[in-house]
Amino acid sequence: MNVYELAKSYYPRLWDQARLEALAAAGRLTQEELCEIIGESTERDG
Repeated sequence: MNVYELAKSYYPRLWDQARLEALAAAGRLTQEELCEIIGESTERDG
């Protein structure tokens, strides 16, 4: 299992959003993967 698969499995039960953001900051998740997992759109309004 890679980090992305673990994050999908563990969020939000075992890993919170702060943990996923830390993984993204460390380069282990892309911003797109992070947004996909937490359910936010990568596009910004306005």
